[in-house]
Amino acid sequence: METDKMSTASSVAERRPLMQALVIERRILFACTVLVGLSTFIWITAVCTQKWIHIEGLNGVELPVKGRYLMYSDSGVWQICRYVFFEDKNSTESNSTVRTNGILGLKGQFYTKCTNYLTQPVMDAGKPIDKAYNVDIANYVRTMLSFGIISIFVMAMGCGFSVYTFRNPRYMFKRLAAGIHFISTSCTFVVVQVMMSSADHMKKSVKYVYPELAYHYYHISFYLACIVVLVNFFAAASFLWYSRKRKGDKAATDELAMADEPTIIGR
Repeated sequence: METDKMSTASSVAERRPLMQALVIERRILFACTVLVGLSTFIWITAVCTQKWIHIEGLNGVELPVKGRYLMYSDSGVWQICRYVFFEDKNSTESNSTVRTNGILGLKGQFYTKCTNYLTQPVMDAGKPIDKAYNVDIANYVRTMLSFGIISIFVMAMGCGFSVYTFRNPRYMFKRLAAGIHFISTSCTFVVVQVMMSSADHMKKSVKYVYPELAYHYYHISFYLACIVVLVNFFAAASFLWYSRKRKGDKAATDELAMADEPTIIGR
């Protein structure tokens, strides 16, 4: 009896560090699961807003169309809206005189023009009437939207599998969750990368959207998307790291040791 008690006490003492490590593991994986769930809603918010790229025209940068000056524009995943000054020398309104360093003394009006790259543009003589419409940008938009929608479903699925790993501690389910999180990381990263490429393309080729002397910077939605990428990558790395097999004395509990034993899957 004394020998059994001593062996039991020794076994408990040996497994105490394993239990502490298990508690830390559960907390980290739980935090990853919660963050992935939150990042799904953050991603939806980022995709649906137009605060990805801000093109600044300072006090007015002249566009290729004479008499029009770009003040600024905000780009989303599928739409870009430009705030433009239209010079009108015949304007008699007192509040239409713009007194800024860029267009001092000019009379005219401000207006907002939005271009939706998901809709077919109105054509005139084989060219879009909206000079801001660009075929390459439209292709970028379709790519971003496709991967953006796919990533929403993948993140939701990854969150569900992450929750399931707490009910079934078998290592293979953690590896499955890690794989799904890695797919989410890849999909969201593609959207961020394509958005950066579209900004470079607008700067080089779409002067009606990105005229000379203008400059751009990335806005809040872009950085929210980057946070989502990092969260999914951290979740993938965490689930993969803690998916190691723990057999026998390496497991914190007998239940975990049995869960990682080889299993024959029958019909």
